[in-house]
Amino acid sequence: MIHGVLFDMDGLMFDTEAVGYRGWKEAERQLGIEISDQAIAAFRGLGNCEKRLRFGKLTGRPDLYEKALAIRVDYADRWICENGLPVKPGLKELMEFLKEKRIPAALATSTERDKAMTYLRMAGVEKYFSASVCGSEAGASKPAPDIFLKAAEKLGLPPEKCLVLEDSTNGLKAAKAAGCMAAVVPDLSPAPPEEAGLWDWKVHDLKEMIPIIQNRVSE
Repeated sequence: MIHGVLFDMDGLMFDTEAVGYRGWKEAERQLGIEISDQAIAAFRGLGNCEKRLRFGKLTGRPDLYEKALAIRVDYADRWICENGLPVKPGLKELMEFLKEKRIPAALATSTERDKAMTYLRMAGVEKYFSASVCGSEAGASKPAPDIFLKAAEKLGLPPEKCLVLEDSTNGLKAAKAAGCMAAVVPDLSPAPPEEAGLWDWKVHDLKEMIPIIQNRVSE
């Protein structure tokens, strides 16, 4: 049975990965280096330290990471300021359903706390979360299980009673390493193949999770 739900944020709740992708490409243009689509996909779900290491390996220019990240962040911040925060379909319907069923929700995101809380407030969903673990607060970042173990602990639940909602392979690896159930809602990257064993359910949007959770609550 599902007793709690642990939410990733970027690419799952908000359509910010697409904005971030364009930000990396702007950094590529300004700095005159190649930041391939493969590299950008590999960054998803990682914390800053792990992202820095991956950037150096994949671009061959570890010295330019801070400059590239600053360009990417500035681009995303300006875009969201001008256009608003793009909320993924079905988010509010799912949050209302969980509230009605008294299923607690926790945020588990690699984004640092100030920005994550700002996004929740902008989307009007902050009130639905009973707990949150952000950025480096949990320890090692995804694909290590730390963030989901900490989020489950904050809800007072064993990990195996929690469902993780993710869009990235790194996040799904972390969920399974933590012993959680996992559902994938693909964003820019396709879902891992079923035989990889990284997800229990695959859906097109968050609203499709409602009947799945309903069935697992009433078992």
